[in-house]
Amino acid sequence: MVMASTAASASGINSELYKLDNTVQDREGNVYLTVSIGDQVWLAENLRSTQFQDGSAVRSGAVLNDDAANLLTYGRLYNWHDVSDERNLCPAGWRVATDEDWKVLERTLGMPENELHKNGWRGGEQHIGLQLKEAQADGLLTKFEPSLVNKQQFFARPAGVKWNGFYITQGAYTEFWTATSATDNQAIIRTLAYSWWNAHKTEIRRATSSKEYMFSVRCVRI
Repeated sequence: MVMASTAASASGINSELYKLDNTVQDREGNVYLTVSIGDQVWLAENLRSTQFQDGSAVRSGAVLNDDAANLLTYGRLYNWHDVSDERNLCPAGWRVATDEDWKVLERTLGMPENELHKNGWRGGEQHIGLQLKEAQADGLLTKFEPSLVNKQQFFARPAGVKWNGFYITQGAYTEFWTATSATDNQAIIRTLAYSWWNAHKTEIRRATSSKEYMFSVRCVRI
């Protein structure tokens, strides 16, 4: 934990993250803090692995702006082919969260059943987006109750995405893959919005996206 705290200080990571007690380590030695939410245990950080559980190399796994200084803060961005690979990106005993895993989380945070299975932005009345974000600035016309922001200690950060070789939307969005396919070319995702002008800052989006995009990944304990 001393090493992790030193790294956090050097990288400007929110010290609140390092008040969490429990950790898990992947086969490369990356250590992740974890958080219990309801009956689930989640990584409280984005995945950073470059190897599957069998030691073979992951094909994607980009670091934001190709800058190693961003690795601890934002983790890596992966395409869905790596996310869905049966060799498993996550630490042993963990898996990439499925659409159903996300629904369990959303239900735990109070999302009503009539929203749970819909696509689009959901969970605004329960402030589910705020509960999962590490930080959220007030909007032009909206101020947020500070106690709601990062209430679940999930520490979601706006890492943006990589698409066609370009890093885009950093600071404005975070996109999480689920391990659930929708079609041959599309898989189900979750999105959080951060920009002051965005009307969906309190919500979480369920949608589909091209499997070629590179998004963040969260693992859940099996």
